[in-house]
Parts: sequence; structure tokens; C-alpha cells
Amino acid sequence: MAKFEIPTDAEFAEITRRTEGQMKRQLAAVSARYDRSADRMMITLNSGAVVGFPLQMLPGLEGASADDLLHVTIEGGGYGLRVDRLDADISIPQLLEDQLGSRLMKRSIARAKASKANGLLGGRPRKTAA
Repeated sequence: MAKFEIPTDAEFAEITRRTEGQMKRQLAAVSARYDRSADRMMITLNSGAVVGFPLQMLPGLEGASADDLLHVTIEGGGYGLRVDRLDADISIPQLLEDQLGSRLMKRSIARAKASKANGLLGGRPRKTAA
């Protein structure tokens, strides 16, 4: 088992700086509202983009009524949506990846996960000489 080492003040400051930089590059919600006329959840992102999702694409909101969706709150610094009335939480990064991610990117992520899992099992089996 690896031994935990407490980072120095300089290492901690560097980790904090890198994490803040990564968070600034990640898409996050600035506001969210339910649009009755389009029957969509409209989400404004920190990039300025506005995306709308039909309720069927949002886990936990598939059968929600318009009244259920009147009070949507942003949580976690923009990384999540919360609908208290339905006890539903939606991850913004996961939603964007699932719904807007390209097929090529999804395939690449799946391959990377499979490769990592295979590596944990010892890697590719060796080919036997014919």
C-alpha cells in the first residue's frame, strides 16, 4: 500500500493552481430554466452557449410536470442542477458528454477504459508461435 505524504506548501499551491485552471476550462452551468413552450430545460453555460434538452434526456426528469420544474437550482459551482421537488440531481459535465459528445470521442473514451482495465489484468496475452 502506498504511504500518504503530506504535500509541502509549495506543492499544495501548485496543485491548487492546476485544479483552478482545469475548472476554468470545464463547462459549467450559469443558469437553468424550464421552457414550457418548447418543453425543454434551457441551460446557459459559462462559455456563453445556451443548450436545451428535452426532458426525456435528463435523468430523473422524464415524467416531470411543468410545476415540478419551476425551481431549478445550480449547485457545485455550476457542475450540477438540482430539482428539489423531484429530488433530482443532474451532472452538467456528464450530461454534455452523454448528449453532445461525438461518436469518435465516445469510442475513444470506451477504448481508453478497456485498455486501462486490460492493463490492470496484466495486459494483452502473449501470442504463441505458430
